[in-house]
Amino acid sequence: MQKKEMAWICLLLLLGGLYIHFFGHWFDKKQIVIRASFRPSRRVKAEVWPVSFALNDEYKLTSVKVVPLQADTHAPGPTPVWSLISDSNSVPTRAFRYGQHILGMKPALAGVHPDALVPDVVYRIILTAGDIAGSNDFRTKATAP
Repeated sequence: MQKKEMAWICLLLLLGGLYIHFFGHWFDKKQIVIRASFRPSRRVKAEVWPVSFALNDEYKLTSVKVVPLQADTHAPGPTPVWSLISDSNSVPTRAFRYGQHILGMKPALAGVHPDALVPDVVYRIILTAGDIAGSNDFRTKATAP
């Protein structure tokens, strides 16, 4: 009886370990999930709807970069229209708007402000928070047809 009970316990531990490995996602690398949303603009002369970004959790961001994507060209490194970095300690962030000052972050190049977004262009936002990264593509929308 002792060997039979021990065999059942080992089998249950093995099945539990397999379940945790395949379905528990304990050992998966965490990834930043970014959702872009568009809100009506309060500015009269805005060409595109302001873009807001929501993240799946709060992250201490170390870099934020928005680059335009062009399907017809294969440029090795497009110039970012918005780029922020954190030298020390950024504040945990869950949501922000394009061009917003994020506490604890500064422009990658001193004195450079974010470029205005162009209507109907696809952009990619790339975020890093330490060794965790994420990206999302979004298409800007014109305010007036």
